[in-house]
Amino acid sequence: MERKITIEEEVFYKEDYQIRMLKANNLNGVLKMGGRGMNESSYYDYDVSGKISMKAMFARSKISAEDIKLFLRDLINVVREVETFLLNIHCILLKPEYIFYEEGNFFFCYYPLAQQDLWEEFHELTEYFVKEADYQDQECIRMVFLLHKKTMDENYSLEKLAAECMKSVKEEGDMEKGN
Repeated sequence: MERKITIEEEVFYKEDYQIRMLKANNLNGVLKMGGRGMNESSYYDYDVSGKISMKAMFARSKISAEDIKLFLRDLINVVREVETFLLNIHCILLKPEYIFYEEGNFFFCYYPLAQQDLWEEFHELTEYFVKEADYQDQECIRMVFLLHKKTMDENYSLEKLAAECMKSVKEEGDMEKGN
């Protein structure tokens, strides 16, 4: 059975280049989406079959360092994928209820009507990570606080930040082992 979530916006629906691009191509890491208009409203349906939202996932268990690593890997990949298809990266939704997980991968909603800034949205998501982090996991604590702190900087690079996050965790682990 197919499971969907729908985002509704009270604006007249028009099928622009973004919608056609999403329908014609299967973007890695982006949920399959369909758009439609009805009664001067726009509806965007996302196929979430077999997936769990980040919000539901971390309501049951705390976020681990491994979860953060997977998420960063998938976010960087989806930003690259969206750019490859000449789509607007600021249309990637980064609220926990719009990020889905299945079998070791995170999937994202691409919302053509988004009026947001990806960098600000990511900073807000890091606040969520701080709240939901597993405080028994030292690596996780270092990662979430590094992410949260660095996303306060103006013009940070997501790729550099992810690389720094992974590297600093590895280096600190090596130093503790006496390497």
